[in-house]
Formats: sequence, structure tokens, C-alpha cells
Amino acid sequence: MTRSLKVTLSRSRTVKLANGSGLALRSALCALAVTVSACSNSIEGPGHGGGDDGSTTGGSAGTSGAATGGTGNGSGSGGTAGTAGTAGTAGTAGSSGAGGGGPGGYDIPLDGVPIHSHYVRLTHLQWENSVRDLLKLAAVPGLSSSFTGDPPNGTFSNNERALFVTSGLRTDYERAAETLAKQVAQNATSRTAIGASGNAANFIRTFGRRIYRRPLEAAEQQRYEALFSSAATLFTSGDAFANGTELVLRAMLQSPNFIYRTELGTDATPLSSYEVAAKLSFLLRDTTPDDALLDAAERGELGTADAIMQRAQAMLETAEAKAVVAKYHSEFFGLVRFETIAKDKTTFPTYTDSMNVEFMQADKLFFDDVFTSGRGLREILLSPVAYVNAASAPLYGVQATGSGLVKVELGPERPGFFTRLGFLAYNANLRDSDPIHRGVDISHRVLCSTLAAPAGEIPPLPPGMPGQTTRERVAAHTGEGSCAGCHATMINPLGFAFENFDAIGKIRTMDNGQVVNTADVYDLATGPVTYDGAPGLLAALAESPEAHSCYAARIGEYALARDLDAADRPLVNELVQASMAETGSIKSILLAAVRNPLFSVRTGGTQ
Repeated sequence: MTRSLKVTLSRSRTVKLANGSGLALRSALCALAVTVSACSNSIEGPGHGGGDDGSTTGGSAGTSGAATGGTGNGSGSGGTAGTAGTAGTAGTAGSSGAGGGGPGGYDIPLDGVPIHSHYVRLTHLQWENSVRDLLKLAAVPGLSSSFTGDPPNGTFSNNERALFVTSGLRTDYERAAETLAKQVAQNATSRTAIGASGNAANFIRTFGRRIYRRPLEAAEQQRYEALFSSAATLFTSGDAFANGTELVLRAMLQSPNFIYRTELGTDATPLSSYEVAAKLSFLLRDTTPDDALLDAAERGELGTADAIMQRAQAMLETAEAKAVVAKYHSEFFGLVRFETIAKDKTTFPTYTDSMNVEFMQADKLFFDDVFTSGRGLREILLSPVAYVNAASAPLYGVQATGSGLVKVELGPERPGFFTRLGFLAYNANLRDSDPIHRGVDISHRVLCSTLAAPAGEIPPLPPGMPGQTTRERVAAHTGEGSCAGCHATMINPLGFAFENFDAIGKIRTMDNGQVVNTADVYDLATGPVTYDGAPGLLAALAESPEAHSCYAARIGEYALARDLDAADRPLVNELVQASMAETGSIKSILLAAVRNPLFSVRTGGTQ
């Protein structure tokens, strides 16, 4: 169902004026109405230059048809392809598909359903950052905390499939625009900061380019000037320039040209320099392009892949890029889940609920360290770096004082993110380790497995017998029936490698009076890997084409703000090569993504 909504300044509402009277704004603002098709992200209405803001006509919204059934990803790494499911049912999935012609002899399944939208709505964070920068605020306004939330769709919050405007969000935008416009326009210092002083036409021209991320067309400029002038009749008292500024800000902050990032033009044609500037800034800074980047676009300095990459290199050294990459890893590895960690306080008397936030912050600092040091997936899986405070240090067997997190290096038995407390404690229950969920999480986040949901109700793990380890309980429980194949080949071997970590993530050698067993075998595309615990498993994954393909494909998905499908195979192969290189780093993968033509050329889509 397509939901069409009006993005107007104030609909038929009335504004209370300084003298207590009110005048309807509808007649003055009706020319600024634009219809937005919420589900398709298309902008309907007059042609370019024909609306309040020159919204480009969007094509008829196509309906994305869901494929019947789904192709399985293989019964194990490098295994045979799974059987296609019946209508609406995912096929039997493995950790990855059969080997292929990609880097390392492996092709990761690319079975997303991208829209290739012409209009990608800003995320709530991008809206916040953009408003802060456009209005020269000291901090983000925080208004989006009450916005209508976006439904989860895809791995990342910037995926085009989740970014549409509901009727509730339209109202949220309207309310926020009114609040911010009044706040800025009625303060002389704030008006001066955004250039709203002296000459209305110059203000509209300059601020219009910033908020639209391109120069205003002549007709747009004229309409905003007329709106500015109308303040003299709509308001009966107060500062006429401030009132005109308020009306213009209210309209511009609700314009689809601000709310949406565009990728217009016909298929296979380059994006405009201004569109490239916006796409690059929102990817690497999570905010609207600054004047310097818009000036570069105006001079035509973003017309080649090398020029785009040079700009990206500079951006990657900024604090904004560091925050973006931290958010990418937080979403990819699900750090927000750690807020729900709960432990039995009798079994773990030193654990407190406040440690959950510390676990998340420690992991964010870990990913920051990997990024800023110019490293990549290998270090995510193998780095000895950890961040601890006085509460968490004893669980790692190290010492620290104070409540602040400090950087330490752990021993060889604790390589990388997956041996840190947050991951281990989340994937455990109140008292015991949980090798099933640890295995599933690693299979999903390191190997990009799509595990089919088991049929029927999942029976709980039975109580342990005297002298029975958790591993033995799980093996006995999952060794028979329809679940046996996935557990034996894809889940259990990964989870069992971490059985020397208890439910809070502390190293142990015994479980229920028995010596812990962490040895197993896992089938990768390059052949079976035998290991005796997490260090051996993670070392193998760090060199595997599957893990590098998964990580690189996720960066490609984030960089393009959409699902990936088979047509994106050349891009993914380039990103995998960048990741697997001896000097492979997060930065090098991102640079390969923005240098690829898919980043700067219009690709498919009708919406």
C-alpha cells in the first residue's frame, strides 16, 4: 500500500502572533506543498522547479515483489547450496554457499532486494547532525528522540528499505521545524550565525544551497523571497526580518530536498557533483556537506573516482568519520543488545547492571582503536587490546583503578572482540555459558550465515546431569532430529570453542567438575580447520575468505545504503581483496567502496 502524505509548512493551523491575534497561514504556504510517497520514497508533483523547492518528479512507485521461497546458502561453509524453500520459507541455510570464483575461491551469497531508490531519507541521526550544522547550534537539538521510529529493515539504520515518511513522522518533522525556526529566527545572534541578516535574497540563496545541498533554482529563489515578504502581512508585530526568516526556515526544514538525499538521472549515468558531495558526507560524516565540499562540487572537483577517493581519504581522518565507523560496528555486532545482559548475583557477586553500559563502551573503544590504527578485520578477530576499569579488570585477570576505561593488552588466550566480556556475557544465561547462541552469533556476524528458523517450538535445554558439562548437554540435546545437521556443522563447533569462558566471560578450566573441552573442527571453503579453543578458531577465521567476504559485503551494504544483490558481485570482490590484503584495513575497504562506480553512478531503480 502506498501512503501519500503532504509535507507542508503548517497545514491549516494558526500561528499566535505577538499581539494575541491569529492569521491562517494556509493561503501563504499552499504553494510549498509537496506530496511524498511514503513507501516508495518517490516525490510526486510538478516537474523540477515546479514545486516549492523544485522537487523532481518521481516515477510511478513500483511494487517490490517478494520472491517465492529462498535459496539456501549451503549446508556448511563451502557446502552444497541449500534447497530453495517453498513459498515464503527460507531454504536450508549454511554458513556460506559453495566455493566460487571470488577472492580466495569463495563467493558470498548476495541475495538482498535493493530498491535503488532515487530518494533516500535521512536517518534520524543524520537529521540531527544536519540541523545542528545548518543552524550553527552548539549541540544536536535532540528532537528526534521523540520522532516516530524506523522499523528494522536490513543490517544497518541507513538502509533505504526502512527510510520512508509515515504520517506520524511527517508531523514530527513539522513540529521540529516550527520549534527550531522560532528558536533561531527570534535570536539575533543565531540569525547572524546562519547568514540571516541584512539582505533576505542573499540569506535565502546562501542558506538554501546549504540545506538543499545544491544551488536553488531561480523559481525556488523567487518563491522563498515571496514567502519571506509575506511575513509583513502574516505577522502584525515584531521584527519583520526575524519573522520572514522564521517562515523560510520552517518551510526549508520540511522540504523533501532537505529530508531526502537524491540520486536522480537515468540508469548508468553519473550522479551530479552535488549528489556525490551529499552521498560522501552522509556516509563518512553522518551530516550534510559543509560549504567547502559544496564549493568543490560547484567547481566540478568531484567528477572522477580518484577525486572522490581523495576527498574520502581526508574525511576518514576526522572525528566525524570515527563516530560513523563506531556506529557501523555497533550496529553490525549488535552492541546495543548488551543493555539486556542479566546475571545471577549469587553466582556472580561482583556483577552489577551498570557494567552493561561499560561493556558496550569498552567495545566501542576497541573498534575505535582498530580503526584509528589503520587496521581491519584481522585485528577485530585477533587484537589483544581491551578496555577495562576497576570493575571489569578482575574478570580479565588484569588490574585497573578508577571507574574510567583504560587500554590494556590481554594474553594470547583472549584474542579479539569475541573473547571480550560483552559478547560472552550476552551469549550466556543467568549462570551458565551458552555455546548455541555464541555459535549462532559468530556464524551470523563473522560468516554472514542465514540460518533457517527451526520448525515448530524449540525445546529448552534439559537440566544437566551430575558431572555433565554444558558442552555434553548441548551435544546430546542437538544430536538428533531435524536440528542435528545445522548444529553439528555450523553452530556447535563455533560455540564449543568458547567453552573455557563462563557466563560472565571469565576464563575457566573446569565445568561441573569436569575439564572443559574446547577442541573441534569447522569446515571452511578452504578446507576443514582443526582447533583447540577460541584462539585457533579465530586465527583461522581471520585468514578465511568467508570472514573477509562477510565483513567487506557489510561495508558495501553500509556504503551504498541498500541491500546487495548479484549485480554487486564485482564491487564485493574488490572490497574483499582490500580486506584480505596484507595491509587490509577498515579505511582501505571504505576507500575501495567510494572509488567503485556503484558509488557515483546511478544504478537501476524506478522510484
